[in-house]
This record gives sequence, structure tokens and C-alpha cells, in this order.
Amino acid sequence: MILPSVRVFALGDVVLQGAPADAPGYVFSGRVLITIRVPARIQTVKVVFQTAQGGRWARLRHRDTNDATDNVSFADSVYSSAGEVWARGTYEFFFRIVLPGDLGETMFTAHKRVAYEVRAQLSGSVRRAAVRPVAVKRMPYFGSAWEALASDMVHVSAVWRDRIEMCALGCSRVQRDGQLLRVTGVVRALEKGFCLTKVGVILEERTRCRSARSTSESHVAASRFLRAGEHGDWHGRAIVDQMAFDLELRIPPAYKIQYDVKHGPVTVSHRLAFVVAVVDQFGHGTSLRLFTPLHIMPHDCVDLHDELPAYADVQADRVLLAADAPPELFA
Repeated sequence: MILPSVRVFALGDVVLQGAPADAPGYVFSGRVLITIRVPARIQTVKVVFQTAQGGRWARLRHRDTNDATDNVSFADSVYSSAGEVWARGTYEFFFRIVLPGDLGETMFTAHKRVAYEVRAQLSGSVRRAAVRPVAVKRMPYFGSAWEALASDMVHVSAVWRDRIEMCALGCSRVQRDGQLLRVTGVVRALEKGFCLTKVGVILEERTRCRSARSTSESHVAASRFLRAGEHGDWHGRAIVDQMAFDLELRIPPAYKIQYDVKHGPVTVSHRLAFVVAVVDQFGHGTSLRLFTPLHIMPHDCVDLHDELPAYADVQADRVLLAADAPPELFA
């Protein structure tokens, strides 16, 4: 039997503005392409934005997810008839779904899994469907205190036992997934006899579950340590006055590192650590870490490969292409 094909295209991901209690709704739009290879009786074409079930994320270890409010479903019926026969060809429909501003952000952590998809469904004498994953992201309002952090630069220092001073400076506190983070680390010896044996930076991700157990977990999302001989001859050398290092760290892509989540039963935060290891004149080693908060936020623009125009009031079921060629055969 030669079945129709269904494809669904969305206008990027869902990007909500502001906290869940204050964020306005979001208009999620896109289009559905249906190719009919033999005449078929079609009754409905419906597009549903819903919580994703199963798939590759179902195998992830997750806890504390038995919450009925996590299951959402919003639909737009783009075509309905008593059973009109469609001729061979390609048909295009535009959909527009208004989503609430309090949707939970997409996340894949040990405590919680939140995933969404858009599903196009064709029913009639045949039934077909197409699914496309969609991420829900949250950005602060323009001009809000959180958004203002984008212009805040890291400049933090601390002194260990009046013997070693550490300083990290240079990068913005707001970072984006996939980008290169650059920071300058400075080590200053306040007394003689210290040698440097390790220099690097660590990006740490912390997930906190505000449940009855109130648990939290931390793990290293990314790290970068200088090798001996890299960035000059520093390894094993005595720290005379101070030593400065320009360090670069590639932030993982989205959902290999989670975005910051500030609201809800599960929150996600990040911090950057400038790490050094020193050995004193007696051979005693000490590892020191200087922590400072970072915020991992989504990019401001949608992926240009997924960009489509926003269709506001289009009711379209026009034929894009009449199929003059012989139909493709599918088992």
C-alpha cells in the first residue's frame, strides 16, 4: 500500500520571556506538508504540541517526575471534513498554537526529564503522523536584573591563609551553550617557596530538587587544564611575585549542559572554578579552587536553518505541487 507522507516544520524553539508567573503566552507556529501518492479520503489534519513520551530520553535515569502537571497538550485542527477525497499532490497547512508562559523548561537531569514535541496527525482512510522535538527555553525580560548580568564581568579574588592569592577575571557572567569562554587567572605568592603544579578552569553544574528529600547533585560539565609546557614554562616553577594565565573553555552544546532554571521543583545553576595546585618548600601539596557564579542562557536568536515566517491568520490548504510523475513505492 502506498501511504501518504507527513512532515512538520516549526519556527524554531519556544522561547518564553520572564518568570513563569509573569511570562506572557507564546505563539508557536509552523507548517505541515502532506504528500498524497494515491487518492485518499482525508477527514482531519491536526497539530499537537505535547509532552514527549518515550524515545531516546526515556532510557535516562530520572527521579521525582511523577507529577501530572508535567503532561501538557495543546492542539490546532488545521483541516476537518466529512471525508473529502484528496487527489495526488503535495498539500501545505499552516498551524498556530498559543502556549502559556508557565511551561516548564526543557531539561534532562538525574532529577527530572522535561521534553516536548510537535506532532502532526493525519486521519481518514489512512492514518499517518510526524513528530519533531521542540525545546522550551526561558529568557529574562529585557532590562531585568537577571538580563543585566550579561554586562557584568567576572572579577573575583580570594586569599588562602595569607600565603596564596588567586584572582579570576575577564569573562561575562552570562554564557551561551556551545561558545568559547575566556578567563584570565592570576596566582600570587604572598610568601616564598611555593611552586605551581596545576592550572585550569572547571565549569560545574548543580541540580537541586525541592522535594521531600530536598536533594542536590553537582557534576563537572566541562573542564580545561594546562599541560606541562603549555602557556610557557610554568610547571614546577617557583611563583615569583605573580603568574597570569589566559584560559579557554568550550561550553558544551545545549542539554549536554542544562540552561539555568530558576523556578520550579527542580532548579539548575552553574559556577566557574579557577583551579591551581601548589607545592610548598617542604613538598606539601595543596589544591585550591576559586568559585564564582555563572549563568548559562539560551542564544537570543533562533536557528536560521529552522526559521520560517510567522503566519498569523492564514487558512491554507493549497496544492503546492501536482504529482505528474509516477508515485514512489513504499513497502
